[in-house]
Amino acid sequence: PQEEDKVEIKKVLEKETETHKLEGIVPAIGFKSGDIKIPESYVEKLRVILDEMKNRSNVRLHFVGHSDSDKLSGALRAKYINNIGLSKYRAQVTAEYFQRELDLPPDGVSFDGAGDSKPIASNATEAGKRKNRRVEVQVWYDEISEKMVEKEFVVPAKKLNRLKICRKETVCKLSYKEGNARRARLQHLVKPLRIEVGQSGVPTEFVRQLRETLQNLSDKRNVVMRFVGHTDNLPMADAEKRIYGDHINLSKARARYVAREVQGRLSLSNSEISSSGKGLKFPVASNGTEKGRSFNRRVEVEFWYDDPFEQFTEDPQACPEAAGSETVTLIYDPPSGPINHIRFKEGKPVIPRGYSERLTRILEDAGDKAGLRLSFIGYTNNERMDRRTAMVYGDDIGLSTSRARRAMEMVKAEMGLSDNQVEYEGHGFVHSEDVVSTGFIQFDSSRVEVKILYDELALLDDMENVEIERINREAIAQNPYGLNLMRITVDGEPLYDPYKHTEDIQRCTDVALEAADIQFKFNSMQRKPRLNITAWPQTVRYQDVAETDVAENKVHFKM
Repeated sequence: PQEEDKVEIKKVLEKETETHKLEGIVPAIGFKSGDIKIPESYVEKLRVILDEMKNRSNVRLHFVGHSDSDKLSGALRAKYINNIGLSKYRAQVTAEYFQRELDLPPDGVSFDGAGDSKPIASNATEAGKRKNRRVEVQVWYDEISEKMVEKEFVVPAKKLNRLKICRKETVCKLSYKEGNARRARLQHLVKPLRIEVGQSGVPTEFVRQLRETLQNLSDKRNVVMRFVGHTDNLPMADAEKRIYGDHINLSKARARYVAREVQGRLSLSNSEISSSGKGLKFPVASNGTEKGRSFNRRVEVEFWYDDPFEQFTEDPQACPEAAGSETVTLIYDPPSGPINHIRFKEGKPVIPRGYSERLTRILEDAGDKAGLRLSFIGYTNNERMDRRTAMVYGDDIGLSTSRARRAMEMVKAEMGLSDNQVEYEGHGFVHSEDVVSTGFIQFDSSRVEVKILYDELALLDDMENVEIERINREAIAQNPYGLNLMRITVDGEPLYDPYKHTEDIQRCTDVALEAADIQFKFNSMQRKPRLNITAWPQTVRYQDVAETDVAENKVHFKM
């Protein structure tokens, strides 16, 4: 029997997401002139609405600040620049307040400011101005539906109890990932949208350029606009830090807001638009000057469409990993929101109720990841250690490492994890992951951050949007005289194609047998019944000779 994987086509359910935006279900939050106080009654109003929508998927809040048309005083102008800055700051403070009071994840809130551009009453009267000074609340949620699609699955061969040397090979079937199949990408057709201080909404000219580009691509199939957010390397403001956490989440929020705004103004469906964020990793100018940072605060636009020339052959081919790959460690982003920090009280970690249960659910959701584990990272506040603490731990790194280990051991015991499923380290009082880019970020309290890590094989080739299926099959000897220019093999293993010739199979068999530790055992003192059969004569004629009495074509067996 052959040991070979099979590829089968099965029908599976696939999820589709449609975003809904609810406006006006919560009254706008009013403000006094130049004031940003938030009535406490609105917390309960939003809490009731979110409780009613707890069965919805990906519920999030978007706050839009508005102002009257009065000119700002000297003190307010120095702080907010203009009415747009004031309205955006009101929305920002409101978003931060509700995120904290309602315990929402960083990507569960977003905000923007419209200044005095969208009044709901006349600014000629005090009553009208009072109505215009407001923060509107929008509730967004996703509806997920399912449809039946056909997908290919690799059925592993049954494991046979036999020794196979060199005659089994692994080849790869390459296909584009979902949403990228036979896709081509166009960049730089529209100038990136630069995020300026005090900017409100999406400029009309930017939307006009996108509309014209879509019209120019009308002959393409399944065109999708993808908005990619970027930031500069300046440390985030305290409010932004508390809301978004890091530059990645901030860039994602900006790109998502621009995408939703363009989607509404161009009347696009969810399948025609997408967004992502890359934080501060890809600057286009120097972050050493304000002008350079203004270029780096941007949202780029990519256009994806179906391209019949961008496809792979159905035949298996050499796996691209053989040409160069590396295993990288990535951070898993839980769909349910970020993981809360572990605080310390009187030098002991305080594990909140239900904390370990939530970590268990997150690990179950990410169960298909390789090398899944919990990482505990300790931080301290930037205070001088007393003499006794310094003698025990040495410095802030030693203290934070010890706290991370203690928190890890408590969670590990509660969850019943093995040593391979946890790790820990200490970062001391420096709370920034990229000191060169963000500087020394510090907080006023000690904590232990918990992250979900996993390993992934990162290809050195440009295979970002390619799905790779490994298939084990019997090595079939190819015609050595067939047209195959410039073949390179090492110990019988081809480097750039999956085909082997008889010489290749023989060579890699010799190498494998030389490296194998094969032992034979024979016991001459052990008697076992054996079957012995002899045949006479040793040769026979193909037919009988009629002139003789003996049958020359007959064989006699003796047991």
